[in-house]
Amino acid sequence: MSDDIGHILTAWKYDPGEDLIVRVIHGDDGRPKLQMRVDMGIIQMEMDGHPAGEHPQGEDSWLEYYERLEREYEASEVDDYFSLDDEDAQHLQQEGVQYYYRYLSLMQLEDYPRVVRDTERNLRLFAFAKKYAVNEVDRWALDQYRPYVIMMNARARAALVLRSDPAGGIDRAVEYLDTGIGKIIAFYNEYNLAPEIENSVELSILKSLKREFLRLRPREVPLEEQLEQAIREEQFEEAARIRDLIRERDRERKAPKH
Repeated sequence: MSDDIGHILTAWKYDPGEDLIVRVIHGDDGRPKLQMRVDMGIIQMEMDGHPAGEHPQGEDSWLEYYERLEREYEASEVDDYFSLDDEDAQHLQQEGVQYYYRYLSLMQLEDYPRVVRDTERNLRLFAFAKKYAVNEVDRWALDQYRPYVIMMNARARAALVLRSDPAGGIDRAVEYLDTGIGKIIAFYNEYNLAPEIENSVELSILKSLKREFLRLRPREVPLEEQLEQAIREEQFEEAARIRDLIRERDRERKAPKH
């Protein structure tokens, strides 16, 4: 069988006008595969587990391998402390990019649960490298992307809430966006980059989404309008109930305040 994939590329055209071209296919092993079309080929990833289907050092990922080593160091009686050298950090950086491609594709497909899973995983990777990498350049090489990953995580969480409860979930969705906004601001302050906050693209995206969600929030209808509607529709028992609410409200307003 030929290894030439030209016929696949011809059938699935690359369109430079599209931001991201992705699809899910069924692999020869019976499991779904995630594919991203790029200008000169296709990137194929596993939907679950390691994006490349690898098992570094027998673990599900390099991150989990180094986390195991860290636990072993903690349990041992050696005087030395656990750390990541440049090669270790390179493994984590490459793996972080692989997970980035996957959650970026999953977001395009609106597979929000997996986006939450992969973004949380990369945030864990950033924190681990920041704590243990010996070289400051290696620490910053990953952690500089924290605002972007926080933004993607907040968007996915908010979208999940609205999907399950389009009307009632708006306030919860806004809470996720606010949490993301707070974490991004904390990142800039942590690195003494407060002047850059106003130029943050990630903050701009979350704040714009928040404004959009707030516009979708159902307007609270005044009791007087509810009363008029009940009378028009001849719902007299409901009208009487609303009238009582109005009287109670007015009494509370007139009551002296202590």
